[in-house]
Amino acid sequence: MRTLGKSLTILLALALPAMAGDGTPSIEFENAPVSVQDYQGGRGLLTIQGPTGLFINPTSGTMPAHAFTLQYCFWTDNDEFFRGLQQGVMGSYGVTDWLEVGGLFTDLNVPSPGHNLESGGPFARVRLLKDEGWLPELSIGGYSHLGDEDISDYDCFLALYKGLVLDRNGFFRSVGFDAGIRETWAGPEFPTKQPVGYFGIEFQMPYHIYLMGEISTEDANQGNAIPYAFGVQFREGIINCTVAFDNQGNSNQPSFYFGIGPQYKF
Repeated sequence: MRTLGKSLTILLALALPAMAGDGTPSIEFENAPVSVQDYQGGRGLLTIQGPTGLFINPTSGTMPAHAFTLQYCFWTDNDEFFRGLQQGVMGSYGVTDWLEVGGLFTDLNVPSPGHNLESGGPFARVRLLKDEGWLPELSIGGYSHLGDEDISDYDCFLALYKGLVLDRNGFFRSVGFDAGIRETWAGPEFPTKQPVGYFGIEFQMPYHIYLMGEISTEDANQGNAIPYAFGVQFREGIINCTVAFDNQGNSNQPSFYFGIGPQYKF
């Protein structure tokens, strides 16, 4: 818990100077009012869990109506069971601006003489509230990884997002706060002891660049360390890219994470 407390202090230390500005006590909500076409919410890119979000965990943002994305990622694991290059693929479609459906695929490298473990499955996310006025964005979702027994699971999550405008023409243009909780039901090799809570912060910078960080409570399915991640997302739309370092709680050192993929609206 001391590690979690220190990490939360660091996140707050990053947020407060950027929010202070010239000291004028004013708050401008990021998405109030906003049209359906312009609405962004807490929509990130492909995560290790699968659905779009921060770097490890999904967030509340859904795809725009009739938009499609196909994204690929890889990361390096340093724990005793998984080593080397791990890969993930996600495709999703915005049925409406509040309903998103898609599919996931994961390929995990196991040291020789073991064989790679593969799994995949559907996912869906429903936005219940928009980020408007004092109300945060609120979404619920579910996804699954079905395949090799050691990595098969069923997951659900609830996520919140609140964005605040800092300076529409400045270096830090807005700040967004993410929070969520997810539950995993897995096989006997990966017992779930309690749900995982997670928190994130993202600063919007010029040229569609987002500087981000996240931290989670202990994930019994991964290890005893506190999961965290930090890095950058480039959300241009046609081409999106993620570069980050993450620790899922299964190692004493962070791993490198990279993701890329397009998004099109029909």
